[in-house]
Amino acid sequence: MVGELLILAMVAAAPSHDSCRIDRSGISAEQWLARAWEAMGVDRERGRILAYHATTGTEENYESDRTYPPFFSAFERREGWFDPATGLDRSRSQVIFPGASGGSSGFDRLTTGRATWMARDTAVRPAASIQLDAIAGRRLNPIAVVRDWRRDREAVVGGRCHYRDYERVVLERRDQGAGQRLFLDPKTGYPVKLELEEPHYLWGQVRVEYLWSTWIRVGQASLPGASFRLVDGAVENTSTLGQAQWVSADSAPARPVIDTALAMPSELPRFLQPLPVDTVRVSDRLFLLHNLGYREAVALVRDTVFLFDATQGDERARLDSAWIAKVFPGPHPLVLVVTDLAWPHVAGVRYWVSRGATVVSHAASRDFLERVVSRRWTRWPDALERARRPLRFVPVTDSLRLAGGDVILHPIDGIASEGALMGWLPSSRFLWASDYIQDLSQPTQYLTEVAAAASRARLSPLRFAAEHVPLTEWTTVERLR
Repeated sequence: MVGELLILAMVAAAPSHDSCRIDRSGISAEQWLARAWEAMGVDRERGRILAYHATTGTEENYESDRTYPPFFSAFERREGWFDPATGLDRSRSQVIFPGASGGSSGFDRLTTGRATWMARDTAVRPAASIQLDAIAGRRLNPIAVVRDWRRDREAVVGGRCHYRDYERVVLERRDQGAGQRLFLDPKTGYPVKLELEEPHYLWGQVRVEYLWSTWIRVGQASLPGASFRLVDGAVENTSTLGQAQWVSADSAPARPVIDTALAMPSELPRFLQPLPVDTVRVSDRLFLLHNLGYREAVALVRDTVFLFDATQGDERARLDSAWIAKVFPGPHPLVLVVTDLAWPHVAGVRYWVSRGATVVSHAASRDFLERVVSRRWTRWPDALERARRPLRFVPVTDSLRLAGGDVILHPIDGIASEGALMGWLPSSRFLWASDYIQDLSQPTQYLTEVAAAASRARLSPLRFAAEHVPLTEWTTVERLR
């Protein structure tokens, strides 16, 4: 995703005739939605607010130590209050992440699905940069989804489709210009899943499904005890509803003065936003390119430009390209060194492939990078989709000398850094540490492994930088090590 994010898009393809058929019941979409609302029993708790505790596990596929399962998970314990009358969901959370303490987020998140705010004490401010995550979390609650569909009044019956062993009624609507499908069980009226297509910064577009199952009784209403978010058929989020009850409004936190009818455009998380890029000179022919999200390194070695990593996406790559043309004018072949495969770190690869760059990376990276390059961006064509080129890949299995030894790539190869590379430019005594030094306040596993790899390769850096660390004296690493 680049620039301002399009929130959703039309569903890519209509269901096949083998799995779907025309609905001939004569029941309107409005009537089906009213039946779903009645089945969940929301009106039997009219005037009350749902107070709940839930735990959500998120598969961190975009930043695990491999690009294939198993992925590590982040677990979020959430305490929340949902008001069916206004559609406002207020929640606070604690996240357990590898090495993290599980402390509170420090703020309450408020969302209606069309607008999101952050509340700290009595201060409330709009928070468009967390709205995508807020919308995804809210859609795990089918009461919120059905409420939104009922208020929209634009839904139509799309047919009947076979899903999870049974025939379902499928309703269709457009939300902010994008298509959605809601699957209801015709036997009982209960909602089964929401399906839509979303843009993605690495894969172009993805099919997203919210599945609700394991229904339980909460007061006089019914809610799913388990909800799931699937992306291209793979489970990314699993949410389990724990303690829940309907309470009076004065038992919930006081609602701040906000406009629940407000709609605001979503923004990418700050680390993915292609904000303006600036440079840091390391030497005459070596610069760092950085913005709020990521640093990269670029060097002119002999007559070839070497770019170390391509983050954030097409728009960031275009900004980098403009800087490269400014600091190293004239035509030069370009070699892109991909040092690790976290998805935001490789989101610009497709742009440079479209420009004819050679990609150098660890041998274990080939399959994933082939998948990134071969993916068709049918909904929002990027530079590569408009000018298809194959991946020209050079593998690194051991230390690889390029440009006559003026650029040397070394595997880091610690237990937490298998498959990752670091780049050494001997003339500047500069080490590009990839993503594998992030914290200079205390010793870390990553820092130890980079230092060990440098020692193993008999390097003696003066300075280094990494995607999240500015230009720094190597003595800092030695002191921490």
